[in-house]
Amino acid sequence: MTRILAAVVVVALGLAVWFGVETASLSPSTDNAALVDTAATASVTAEVGDAVKAVFSYDYANLARTERAASEYLIGDAVRQYQAQFASARSRAAAEKLVRTTTVRAIGVRSLVGDDASVLLFLDQQTVAQGGGAPSSSVDQLSVTAKRVDGRWKLAALVAL
Repeated sequence: MTRILAAVVVVALGLAVWFGVETASLSPSTDNAALVDTAATASVTAEVGDAVKAVFSYDYANLARTERAASEYLIGDAVRQYQAQFASARSRAAAEKLVRTTTVRAIGVRSLVGDDASVLLFLDQQTVAQGGGAPSSSVDQLSVTAKRVDGRWKLAALVAL
């Protein structure tokens, strides 16, 4: 009888631990400030949105402004990702006299833990050729990993969706 009772207790404790682990995995992380800290979330939203607009907009007559924005707002993998993409856009912009305007239509902070944030953006991009012709428009989705560096949010990784 004692062995049966001991076995039941061991099984019950095992199930309690298992249910506790499963429940914790289903609950949102309490560390995610995006769910509870509206001021911090607003700061990430504003700074990342401004950075994306500055980095992904360009004017063939002032490409240096876009490069300055990239050096100000990009860090880590985002620098290499951007340099690879901007090289072809730069030559095309200069050759065809293009102006691209990027507008953030919607932005959401998926997670905000300490100095790390994951942000999803929906973008409208309009490109106009100075020589005439109809402007072209595109809608893009971008996932950004942002990091707070010296009190400012920087773009650390960029993934087009």
